[in-house]
Amino acid sequence: MKQSLFASRILYGKELEVRTNQVVTMVNGKIESIEGGNACDADLVLSEAYTLLPGMIDCHTHLALDARIPGHLDLMEDSEAKQTIRALKVIKDNLQAGITGLRCVGDRYYLDVLLRDMVSSGELEGPWMQVAGIGMKGMHGHGYVGKSFSGVEEFRRQARLNIYNHTDYLKIFITAGAPPVGSTVTCFLTRDEVSTVVKEAKACGLKTSAHCIGGEGLRYCTEEGIDVLDHCYWVDDADIALIKRHESTVCFTPGVFMDDSRLPLCPEGHVQSVLRTRDEVVRRLSSLVSQKPKFVIGSDAYHTYLFKEIEYMVELGMERKEALKGITVYAGELMERAVGSLEVGYNADLIAVKQDPLTIENALSKVDFVMREGKIVKSLGVQA
Repeated sequence: MKQSLFASRILYGKELEVRTNQVVTMVNGKIESIEGGNACDADLVLSEAYTLLPGMIDCHTHLALDARIPGHLDLMEDSEAKQTIRALKVIKDNLQAGITGLRCVGDRYYLDVLLRDMVSSGELEGPWMQVAGIGMKGMHGHGYVGKSFSGVEEFRRQARLNIYNHTDYLKIFITAGAPPVGSTVTCFLTRDEVSTVVKEAKACGLKTSAHCIGGEGLRYCTEEGIDVLDHCYWVDDADIALIKRHESTVCFTPGVFMDDSRLPLCPEGHVQSVLRTRDEVVRRLSSLVSQKPKFVIGSDAYHTYLFKEIEYMVELGMERKEALKGITVYAGELMERAVGSLEVGYNADLIAVKQDPLTIENALSKVDFVMREGKIVKSLGVQA
């Protein structure tokens, strides 16, 4: 199927370059051409007030964990049926918010694999997904969406079971979620356990991701070849040097500590930890941002609110355009998909907003037009 869309303003290519009066032609869900033109040259016309840009990609989320719900952490003990129903709502909500891609880093029951495949086959409408299956944590460690293992052979077996179930990633939880009371970040896995997961993944051409806030766990992850370090809330100068030296990708999720609207939905202990350490977390994350590591951005299951993370990254010292790349261009590159950029050959995953996302705070909070692989799923602001 071939169709064309006229937009008076687009953010083009990997540099999010502003171009005006463009006709985007799509064939079978992919962008065939982007050329200057007029509204009369197109099948669909986007209102002059709108900016067209790539769909957002949430690079750290969970399908059955919904941080919008009070007591959401305890709900990870729900039945498979309840978690699947919750995940179905999450998928719909994200797509309507303009999030056309998800990197899911741990869910129970392999429901993420099932739902990814249903979206891919067209049985279910939603964002495309890359999924990690069962997150692997230590018997005594952190990870609400993970399952517990102990010893190299248990980690090896679960890594292989995840691969057998066709996951895209392998995910480990190596440190606590909150910063320590003292100076030492507890590490819940051994170096050999980390190395085993990495080797199993690489043998099958998969990437790895680790919940890691810093310390010894971060050293194990970087030195053993974990591809993505999620969170990094408590990094010091030595940690940052390791991240840079090993060219690890950081997945920033600053809203967990910087967004007050999340606090009433969390356990009191977590809230107190956030309030106690917030200023120091912001300082450490700002230091990391200043060193310009490879990065992407995620909401950590605060579904539909990915746009807020852009503002927190700006507060941490990142340029707004660079932060936008973290949920579009860089996200697509990390996941090695033709997504995240408005250019020829890429999937027609497109959104439109009235305010300029390059200059206006929270411009992505209200997405009126959403297209997934050339199919319109939200049509405000467009005329046939």
